[in-house]
Amino acid sequence: MTPSKDNQINYMNIGLMALSAILAYFLPFETFLLAYAFLGPLHYLTEISWLHDRNYFSKGKYDFLVLLGIGVLLSYYAFARDFNVTEDFHRYFSEANLFNKLLVLAFFSSVLFVLVKNLFIKIFAILFLFVLISGWLSPESTLENSSSTTIFALTSLVPTLIHVYIFTGFFMLYGALKSRSRTGLLSVGALILFPLVLVFFAPVNPKNNYLSDYGKSSYYANGDGFFSTNISILDHFDIIDDPVYTNKDFIDFVKSENFQNGNKANKFISDDKLSLLIDSLSKIGSSPYLIQNQPVNSGVEVDNLLFLIDQNGSLLEYRNKPIPCKLIIGYHKEKYDPLVFFSTFGIMLMRFIAFAYLYHYLNWFSKTEIIRWHKVPKIRFIAVLGLWLIACGLYAYDYSVGLSFLFFLSFTHVLLEFPLNIVSIIGIGQESISIFKQGFSKKT
Repeated sequence: MTPSKDNQINYMNIGLMALSAILAYFLPFETFLLAYAFLGPLHYLTEISWLHDRNYFSKGKYDFLVLLGIGVLLSYYAFARDFNVTEDFHRYFSEANLFNKLLVLAFFSSVLFVLVKNLFIKIFAILFLFVLISGWLSPESTLENSSSTTIFALTSLVPTLIHVYIFTGFFMLYGALKSRSRTGLLSVGALILFPLVLVFFAPVNPKNNYLSDYGKSSYYANGDGFFSTNISILDHFDIIDDPVYTNKDFIDFVKSENFQNGNKANKFISDDKLSLLIDSLSKIGSSPYLIQNQPVNSGVEVDNLLFLIDQNGSLLEYRNKPIPCKLIIGYHKEKYDPLVFFSTFGIMLMRFIAFAYLYHYLNWFSKTEIIRWHKVPKIRFIAVLGLWLIACGLYAYDYSVGLSFLFFLSFTHVLLEFPLNIVSIIGIGQESISIFKQGFSKKT
């Protein structure tokens, strides 16, 4: 590619960042939702196709099958959760914390796929990694790990914001350093600058923040949407000042018929501990109380429990995770509406999320001449367009349905991209060393 063409693409990308920032400023929730629903599926399909033609940037021809297999397992778990099927599988997956274990395994295995060619070494190393990760993320260590930002980043942010923002930045930086493009470096600087201005310097007036009914309902998506993602980020980084659930809320929940029936069938908590919990919380009154590392009565500790219920109070699943009761999804959702949709921090966070996701997609489609993702067999291209139209139809029909049926595609494309992310990180290091030794001159 000629330098002038490269410069044109980089300047266009800076313009796309400006467009993403403007839309994220005025309509943060709607911008994200529309980008995720209608640009996202086309991005997943075309990127997987592009990665496939490049052997997923792995040394081995079949390395990608490990990542694909993990994607299938995680997607089946999500499907079982959303549609209440194969409850035994779902319960075992939850109690063993397999979702997080397999996600982290996929990320670290990708390092092996990029660096190691020998099949037996990779098999042994992956098994060894799984043993280490299983111990690190074991259910017994959940309380200790709950405050770890490293684990939160690996399990919650890597497949979301790190994927769409940090890894996009790495991909852009690697390309700029490899081609010795000054305008490429300028675009990387703009990627850093725009969110800083958008989040920290652009005025925020929660009272005048526009939010459509579509934006609010689709972001929650009957409990299947991204509502809880915002809460978990705000909570983990201590941006939530006050817990919004009281003892009365929790007591009403554990006394409910739905919970009582579920507890009898699944033995979430023993009868004596349940009685102790209700009695102890009743004595505290209606003051805020979080079931996270909290002693009850005379030093007797109740299991750290989280019950996921729907907006009608029906028990959906049990997770043995020591996170605050305030993160129960769908339980008194209205208490979190002001925080997620109409608070200063909530809007600042959503602006960043909307910018990161929209530009992530636009950046991909703007690189047609560079990475040539569109150069595929005609039949495959038609299949991609057909699947994309079906995906758009699902989201248009019901956002929650779209999220459920597109989970495999959206999450698996993240896993399959891990080797490329590792290649970008290694490439940045190699090119930086080369520039340090030889200067920022065009490579011959």
